[in-house]
Amino acid sequence: MTEHTDHQALSEWAENEMTLPKNSTTALRGDDAAAAGRALLERAGGGRPSLDPNAQPGEKSPRRQVRLPKPLSDRVNAIAAQQGRRPADVMREAIAEYAAHHSQPA
Repeated sequence: MTEHTDHQALSEWAENEMTLPKNSTTALRGDDAAAAGRALLERAGGGRPSLDPNAQPGEKSPRRQVRLPKPLSDRVNAIAAQQGRRPADVMREAIAEYAAHHSQPA
């Protein structure tokens, strides 16, 4: 089982099967848990860490958005599922390979 799958299984357990103490005031689920998580990330300095290992503290990775034809999107999803990865990781790797093969040497 991959790390992503382990995380997914744990998430499913926490959201659906985990039993909470009666009248718990600290355990949150669903939208309340998501809102608390977002608030915690904001207080901690803002979200996901940079993808660049050399990034300065608080520096965010640039974000690009692209629309794909459904058949191509489905292929990316299938590759990601087969490899136990996220589609974003598959696309990031594909773009890095493309850039490496099409860039002029510095």
